[in-house]
Amino acid sequence: MGKEEKKGGLSGIFEMPPSAVAGNMHIELSGNTEAIIDGCVGVLEYDENIIRLAGKKMSVCFTGRRLSLKVLTHDSAILEGYILGVEFIV
Repeated sequence: MGKEEKKGGLSGIFEMPPSAVAGNMHIELSGNTEAIIDGCVGVLEYDENIIRLAGKKMSVCFTGRRLSLKVLTHDSAILEGYILGVEFIV
């Protein structure tokens, strides 16, 4: 293992942001129509106007219109729809 791999730890080896390895959520928005959420552990609320996802250290709430979960795995989700707001609950 080289110095670069040791310095980055797991996040460097797997090309993940350090926050995702530390148990935090990592969210990427593609405009206001798609969100990719890594580090979520469950769905707290779900309908076409609000989706609230739980993380290990916080939860996140998306509000909008025609929201849906396109993909949901044990630790990530892809949300689609017209996203109007994002709220972090610590």
